Amino acid sequence: MSILLDDSDPLVQYLPTGGWSTSGETPEFEATAHASATLGATANLTFEGTSISVYGSIAPNSGHSSLNFSIDGVDIDSYRRPVSNAVHNQLFWKSPVFNETQHTLVVTVLDSDSESRGMHDPFRNPAFYLDYFIYNTTSTAGKTLLIDDTDASVTYSADGWRSDNDTDTCLESTQHVSASVGSWAAVSFNGTGISVVGSASQASIVIDGSQPVLSQPQIENQLFNKSDLPPGLHTINITFLAGNSLGIDYFLVTNSQTPSTAQSQSTPQLSGTSQLSKKPPIARIVGGAVGGLALLILLLAVVLVVRRRRAARVDQSDPMAPAPHPWDVERRSIASMTTIANDLDGERPQTFEKERLPSRYIYYDDR
Repeated sequence: MSILLDDSDPLVQYLPTGGWSTSGETPEFEATAHASATLGATANLTFEGTSISVYGSIAPNSGHSSLNFSIDGVDIDSYRRPVSNAVHNQLFWKSPVFNETQHTLVVTVLDSDSESRGMHDPFRNPAFYLDYFIYNTTSTAGKTLLIDDTDASVTYSADGWRSDNDTDTCLESTQHVSASVGSWAAVSFNGTGISVVGSASQASIVIDGSQPVLSQPQIENQLFNKSDLPPGLHTINITFLAGNSLGIDYFLVTNSQTPSTAQSQSTPQLSGTSQLSKKPPIARIVGGAVGGLALLILLLAVVLVVRRRRAARVDQSDPMAPAPHPWDVERRSIASMTTIANDLDGERPQTFEKERLPSRYIYYDDR
């Protein structure tokens, strides 16, 4: 991802103290710039990334002054002013690609014409005006992300768009322009806010399928600004409605997450413009469910075994007891009648004897 850093950002340290002047005009980013005519004056920036570019303006009639660029104490390249008219958004230098870690860029003023004439006044005839820095990094939390019109993440409709690569008034000297009503541009981004900068024309702007709003050109050709989006992935669509043409210069995305928050919410290295949400731990969920089911089955099996063992002990507690007789109820009834009869005092009533049925057996008296 590209990070845009203005020359007035506190991360940029200018030495010597009082050796740099501040100025700026509308074509320059945020209408600010730093310049020095002092030989050996430096601008120092420490950043974490893989490459960095330096942009600025060139003063007219400033001779053949030059700038020197070093990374981590090693001189890499220099830039000599071309003999031309004043130019804004000029690429002074682009670094080679290196490992993503912390680096320190030092920009040194060399061969100042005013210095060669013995003029030490930093406000007199500076040749170069530092405007902004763009560096590439994967550490984007809490920073302002730049999406240029030439970025591959920006999608343009097939009709009417052209790319202008030599404009003095656009960031990085590029913009996309369309004169066809109905043509559109769209980009997805991850953040809490976005600004759209381009030429002043009437356009319809929609974020995440919400109700469209009309562009309202503000300072520095800002067509639209939204700063209260919920954190996450969003999509913005700009459609040309009326006017001479619609120009798209760049998008600025605000990422409100602090570095610690972004680290705690991030998955292992993600690239591109989106911070994707974590996938649910499906394997852990399935494993936990299977394990819980197995434990439940085991507990049920233990309960059944214990109950069967208890029942077996009850059945075997009196092994010598006879099995119940099938006519046990009737036998108890007869036994009860006999017992009642035997318990009567005196002779049984004659009526009791008379009511007895004659026996089928013949008894012999042995007496």
